[in-house]
Amino acid sequence: SDIMRDNMIVNVSGLPGHFMAVDLNIEHLIGYLKMFFVAKGLRSSWDKLGDISAAVLQLQNVKKQVTKALGASYEGKTHTTPDTSMLVWKVANEVRELALSKYQPGRKGNDKQRLVTNLIDIGERKLLSSSLETFNKSLHA
Repeated sequence: SDIMRDNMIVNVSGLPGHFMAVDLNIEHLIGYLKMFFVAKGLRSSWDKLGDISAAVLQLQNVKKQVTKALGASYEGKTHTTPDTSMLVWKVANEVRELALSKYQPGRKGNDKQRLVTNLIDIGERKLLSSSLETFNKSLHA
């Protein structure tokens, strides 16, 4: 009965509490493949992609070792959320100072702007202007 639950998450790092969903793990592997397999055109082949995909973990380990040997930074084993509040306040203050949330007729660049069609309004009008019978006829026409 636990077979589904036991196979929904994996811990590829082996570290306690570092589990991820299987589909997320696959997405990460696809990302690594895209990073390692950058050849395009005549230099690319399904065989080469198959060889690389079988060695993703080894290639990741080589990347970590080279990064460590060169003294470069590498993502750690823990994640901390950066404090972006200063950036948010900087943008909010700029929007307020420039009055970007208010319409200004003489604002530079206004002449390049065009009205956007309200698709929800148009869709509602089309729906209300036709009957279900008309709709069904158009589907079977």
